[in-house]
Amino acid sequence: MSDVLSEQRTKKLPAILYVLMLVQLYVISISIAAASVMFGTMLLLVILWSFIERRWVFSGTALDYFFLAYIAIEFITTATAVYPAEALYNTKRLLLISIVYLVLLSFDSRKKIERSLWLLFAIVAILSLGEIVYYFTSHEARLYIFQSYMTTGGLKMIVCLLAVPFLLHSGVSKKMKGWLLLFLLPTFFALLLTDTRSSWLGFLFGVFIISMLKNRLLMLAEIGIVVLFFLFAPANQIDRAKSIVNPYHPTNIGRLHMWSTGMKIFADHPILGVGDSDMHKLYMEYKSPTDVETGGHLHNDYIMLLVTLGGVGFLIVMAMFVKIGAVELGIFRRFSSDWLGSSVALGAFAALCGFLVNGMFEWNFGDHEIMVFIWFTVGLTLAVERTAAKETP
Repeated sequence: MSDVLSEQRTKKLPAILYVLMLVQLYVISISIAAASVMFGTMLLLVILWSFIERRWVFSGTALDYFFLAYIAIEFITTATAVYPAEALYNTKRLLLISIVYLVLLSFDSRKKIERSLWLLFAIVAILSLGEIVYYFTSHEARLYIFQSYMTTGGLKMIVCLLAVPFLLHSGVSKKMKGWLLLFLLPTFFALLLTDTRSSWLGFLFGVFIISMLKNRLLMLAEIGIVVLFFLFAPANQIDRAKSIVNPYHPTNIGRLHMWSTGMKIFADHPILGVGDSDMHKLYMEYKSPTDVETGGHLHNDYIMLLVTLGGVGFLIVMAMFVKIGAVELGIFRRFSSDWLGSSVALGAFAALCGFLVNGMFEWNFGDHEIMVFIWFTVGLTLAVERTAAKETP
């Protein structure tokens, strides 16, 4: 009798995890604290579930050894860190990787995957409309409400790139595409208003990747968007876009100083880095007298990884992202005729590419909200592959 009751309880747990995951995704743009509560609750439920079934309920993936290598180098560099306590505290970012396995565990049907995506696109669109209204009524210089404009821009970029492949697949109905376009427009407009240049570049590169893999005509649309931007955008936004290639722009000079100082730190700690800690104290020791930056981080994922995890950690993290991209690209190609599977995998791959370009100018790998969305797209792609083995499209 007790075994029957335990089985009935565990059958409910995937549904509970699914709801909690959706709530986490939908509220993270409003409250990171509320999203963290959802995340912590999910981890506790997984521990409970594993205890009830007397086995670890997370299933294996092709990414496991790459994740383990990244986790290992984080702890190794913590032991050798300049500031071990700070580095140990920052290992909490490793917990976010479990989102991949939580999605795989709870998104166990095509219906769940499809429903979660449409809700995500709709809710982000509604939030974007609210942010746009606030932007204009409050006369803000850059769009944001609940989080920094850089984080806001990165999140909008990921959602836009995740949505675009659905507009291109012949298996998606015209009605569905109409709704999706309605959701995409305010999200894209909000992305523009963040004035986050790195997110703009990430979006353009992600769309380029989609066009190369799915439909070359999309490239014409991308060029058209850029031309319309320079014809009709406000002068301040056009200047913002032009500043991308201006090495003498104040923010670009600041980034060049940070990158140069970061490479000086890396030169002194080339193997295992200084540990995954805040850069401010070390930065103040290494910076030049004319540098006015404070260097909490270095506005570049790749230099930050070299500095914090050293050359060994940098190679491990790069290998992890290459493997993630290869897995997503492989699933896209295997499920090319399936509108849901191919669109999810291509959108996730484009989002990863956009994220990596975005990371050339921001420390988005260290941004909690951004990484929740990135790990979610990875898990969703793996879930598409798993559900395809059980269900016929």
